[in-house]
Amino acid sequence: MKERVVFEANVPVTATLAYEDGLKVQGRFGDQVMYSLTDGRVMYVPPIVRDKLVELGIQQNEPFAICRAERREGSRRFVDWVVQPEGLAEATQGATANNDAHGTPADGDNGARVRPNGNGSGNGNGKSASTPTRPGTAEAALRAALTASIDAALAAEQYASAHGLSIRFGSEDLRAMALSLFIQHARDGGMR
Repeated sequence: MKERVVFEANVPVTATLAYEDGLKVQGRFGDQVMYSLTDGRVMYVPPIVRDKLVELGIQQNEPFAICRAERREGSRRFVDWVVQPEGLAEATQGATANNDAHGTPADGDNGARVRPNGNGSGNGNGKSASTPTRPGTAEAALRAALTASIDAALAAEQYASAHGLSIRFGSEDLRAMALSLFIQHARDGGMR
């Protein structure tokens, strides 16, 4: 029997798919997708991870980082699955970041959420979300600014929580922070 990947909370795992397509299986907590990895292990993940792999354009034999990001708010536990291409994961070091400031309750819904364009596919600009961006472009700078603002907001929320304070950043806060970072990057001459 193949070794199964264990996803510890907030610990990123590097994986490489042996085959691009996973096998849909019924698990103890509902539908899951089983992937064979090139190192001989298998991983079982919720369908939202399959969607993220497709969205990012992760191919067979292409390493990526995956993390079951978990945070608590009082007695509630929130879980998000973070998937990043290996190069991006190393650059951002944001394995515990998620796609917005609020996770999803860990109540068996597998972290599903609607994308900003409302339908779960693409990114709202007419291009597939898996369309690669060239470093140095405005789009790459904006993506980096959004990622950095999310990471900063999560870190601030965690810091405040550790000190007995409650602070929550909404989507407008994240947009404002990202826009500030994007403008600063443009002023510094970071875009061509």
